[in-house]
Amino acid sequence: MVRDVLTYPDSRIDLVSADVRYFDEALVSLIEDMKDTVEANNADGLAAIQIAYPLSVVVVKDEAGDFLELINPRIIKKQGSIASLEQTLYLPDVERTINRYERIWLIYQDRHGAQHSLQAEGMLSLRIQRKFDYVFGGSFATKMSAKERKGLEKELAHSGVVGTFDSNGPVSGREYFKSMMNKLLVLEFLTLFTPLFSFETSTLALFYKFDIYATAALILLNIGYFAYAKYEANRVISCTGCQVVSFMSVSLKYFVATAVLFGASYTILRPLIQT
Repeated sequence: MVRDVLTYPDSRIDLVSADVRYFDEALVSLIEDMKDTVEANNADGLAAIQIAYPLSVVVVKDEAGDFLELINPRIIKKQGSIASLEQTLYLPDVERTINRYERIWLIYQDRHGAQHSLQAEGMLSLRIQRKFDYVFGGSFATKMSAKERKGLEKELAHSGVVGTFDSNGPVSGREYFKSMMNKLLVLEFLTLFTPLFSFETSTLALFYKFDIYATAALILLNIGYFAYAKYEANRVISCTGCQVVSFMSVSLKYFVATAVLFGASYTILRPLIQT
């Protein structure tokens, strides 16, 4: 199925793609849709985020015109430098010269999860590097200087397309939840050292009461974090399920940290206020 390709100034292109964890039929379907979209747009490759799926998946044509499927790719070595005159579907009618590596070595997985390695040079190397720009958040504009990006913004604005290449846009709402949880965890951790000082029992009781309230607040904030993360994923990206595992992992880490700290507080402070 041919998918719509994101074009400037759609800021979803700045999302850093998550690694693929499940090599299932949904992944195969995504890869086939990406290939169909490449053919429909007469392109030479595509990253999943270009069709609003923030997964680390790239399809690119080799010199023979056959597709390479690169899942969770990583460049492990690069060599040389070459100036590349480039275009991209994200910026129709824009052409710029970008400095690239002449030769790259990479590792990746196939659609079944098997590991592979590849040495690429020439046109294939350039095509892969262009798609990797998207995987890690951005387009070839990311490789340009700040002055060049501002110039391109003005050029596009004059043609009626107003936007920005500033990927440091509004902070995700998830970060506010994480910031508050981090602060509470630090404060609760510090209360564990209060027995080292000559505090009265009543003061220690206040610290323990704080730990109880902080733990309750942490649980509520953690639930809020996960709920907001799912809401935000539904609002800004097409693929929500591919990010849920990442949200759950973060949420689980905070729950474990909360449980460990309260367990320590219960073990250390509570006996002292009962004596």
